[in-house]
Amino acid sequence: YPSPKIFKEHMLEHEILSLERGAMERWRQGDPLGWAEISTPDVTYVDPGMVKPITGLGEYSRFLESLVGKIHYQGSEFIEPRVVELGDMALLTYNYRSIFIPADGGQQRQTLWNTTEVYCRQAGQWRIAHTHWSYVRHRLPARVEVPVPVDLVPQPYGGALGEVMALESAAMERWRKGDPWGFIEISAPDVTYFDSGTPQRLNGREALRSEYAQREGKIFYDVMEFIAPSMQVWGDTGVLFYRFFSTRLNPDGSVAGRTPWNCSEVYARGADGWRILHTHWSLIGGTQEIS
Repeated sequence: YPSPKIFKEHMLEHEILSLERGAMERWRQGDPLGWAEISTPDVTYVDPGMVKPITGLGEYSRFLESLVGKIHYQGSEFIEPRVVELGDMALLTYNYRSIFIPADGGQQRQTLWNTTEVYCRQAGQWRIAHTHWSYVRHRLPARVEVPVPVDLVPQPYGGALGEVMALESAAMERWRKGDPWGFIEISAPDVTYFDSGTPQRLNGREALRSEYAQREGKIFYDVMEFIAPSMQVWGDTGVLFYRFFSTRLNPDGSVAGRTPWNCSEVYARGADGWRILHTHWSLIGGTQEIS
């Protein structure tokens, strides 16, 4: 007989996955509104077709209503779903395979996804507070237009947002000079990770370390821009989201190239401060690879 802790974890995983699978079944049959029914009033959402995140249940519901009857596919596979509970927050991550089988018997098409869902408990019920979808191994299109806010007098970040942005900024300053290890230093041992080049979710700091070892000394850019970072906080846990521009400059200071990103980071605070539990990077407007 399992201990109460393990039993509780199994029950949580069952509850979260039941919510997720139920909404997904409705989604693949042309009814996306199940997602709105299990989301919080302040839900945030980003997927590959968006150049800025959706914020709030009203905007999210209108987006889903625009898709009613437009999405249909036959196969739905959750690959290695993982649920982690941290007080009133639960982190669900998985790779997802959607399979479309043409009615005329033509060749089936598969699309692979990276999925991050941050659930929070409100009035005893689990609800989605943040969603980040991206294609597996996606690439940037030739052109993407990204609207950004411009503050003439930028406001300093406060509270938990200020604390985690100090960590992100310091790690990113090292990253842009070819040193990825700053992010390893602020990641938890059981961190999980998605980005535009990973074929599946990476599990654990050692797997992330192996991935970063291949990138050490290979990534360089001149300017880093964090666009409108925000953080949803539940006690000692929270999810940070921002858009990010990595920019390379010509010798004369003009822009040689700019890459736009979405980033979700799930943090937890312990005795040694805030640490990353999960990372999801994706290219804004990233295009899919279909097999």
